[in-house]
Amino acid sequence: MKTIRFPLRVVFYNERDRWIAHCLEFDLVGDGETQEAALSCLNEAIELQISASVEHQNPDNLFQPAEGRVFKMFAQGKIIAVGELRICVHDSFDLQELEAREYVESEQPAVMA
Repeated sequence: MKTIRFPLRVVFYNERDRWIAHCLEFDLVGDGETQEAALSCLNEAIELQISASVEHQNPDNLFQPAEGRVFKMFAQGKIIAVGELRICVHDSFDLQELEAREYVESEQPAVMA
């Protein structure tokens, strides 16, 4: 089988004392007590999504981008990791490039000009 490679972007944020790892390309999330645990949970969700899409020959179900607010959080977040995330499903997908950012909601209200 041919290997398909593509980059992923993930934004981490804290919600109710849990870390959320939200993938922009798939609009899937993982959660955990640590960022590593949240990323591991997200990894499993992505594997399941790809696996089901391949198994049912439904490529339209592969990529469902996150809402605009998640992209905004990613853009405003600080880079915390650039590396690799290996997800192998049916030996046909190899998700390599990973850019992760951490978003922290500002406690100060925005100043209106």
